[in-house]
Amino acid sequence: MTNYLKCLILLLFVGNLTIAGEKKVRCVIHGELIGMEAKEVLLVDATVDSRYHGTYVPVEDGRFKYVLELPHVEGYKLIFVTKNPRVWYTVPFIVENGKLHITVNVDKSYEIRGGIFNDRYRKYQELQQQEIGWKRFSFMHRFCAGQWDELYYFLVVDELQRRQVYQAELDDELENAYHVLAEKFASSKYTCLGKMLIDGFHSVKPGGHYVEFEAPDLEGRVVNVSEVINGKIAIIDLWASWCMPCRAKAKMMIPIYEKYKDKGFEIVGVAREFKNTERMKQAIVKDKYPWLQLVELDDGQKLWTRYMLGNAGGGVFLVDRDGTILAVNPKPEEVRKILEQKLGE
Repeated sequence: MTNYLKCLILLLFVGNLTIAGEKKVRCVIHGELIGMEAKEVLLVDATVDSRYHGTYVPVEDGRFKYVLELPHVEGYKLIFVTKNPRVWYTVPFIVENGKLHITVNVDKSYEIRGGIFNDRYRKYQELQQQEIGWKRFSFMHRFCAGQWDELYYFLVVDELQRRQVYQAELDDELENAYHVLAEKFASSKYTCLGKMLIDGFHSVKPGGHYVEFEAPDLEGRVVNVSEVINGKIAIIDLWASWCMPCRAKAKMMIPIYEKYKDKGFEIVGVAREFKNTERMKQAIVKDKYPWLQLVELDDGQKLWTRYMLGNAGGGVFLVDRDGTILAVNPKPEEVRKILEQKLGE
């Protein structure tokens, strides 16, 4: 059983114990768009890829209403695009108990009325703009001093994700804050997400150990990647049908694979797809990949998060026989050189 599945089982178990005695968060959102037109808005969890997730809410006469019910207080985003001119708007907010009134102006300014967490979040946003780089978390820690609550938990996980995207280092202060909050809010979704991120910081790098996982093939058979690559030098190729650079890199690996596949070298591809696998199937046929292909459908296994890829198209991980990561995103000549050293000509 992978660590991800263990985390999910623990989260569900603890969640059932705690939520049974708790009142869920019920947030009634009233929205108004001033001076612009949009047919719909997207309400989406702030920790996921808004290109593929979220709920669309219709807008009528510049207004919309929606009720969000969640187990815990969570960070969200309101996103919409206007026409003539085409402008992208993003409004971050906190889903909490009660009514929220969100007003968005054509100049991209906005006002959120209602909720103690949103009031504090607004003050935090105003002040934190002055802080950059490593100072950002120090400021966050000072701002939330004495208030180790769900808003702070969201900010900590948001900072972990930001550092993942920018490949910044994980420091002890941020990691310790996560562990304190994870113990306090064990049933929160941020507990599992934060663990995946922190595990990734420690493992997904040269010298670390690859992240074990299971994923289905195109026939629906669940494959444990460890059973495929254990004892072999292997590439775990995380890609997507829409990521042309990912596909170009993979095609350059085909001659290397053909030369070393019978000498203890393996490649496993995993495509991040949404809704269906039709484009993935077309890409495999067109690019003529000869190795096993698995699918990460609708981010079901959170593999991109666990492999520190954020919303990137993909990544390539060269793994030694014992599971140690030899290289991240190596060029074909680097892979060839390592294979020559370890497997011979």
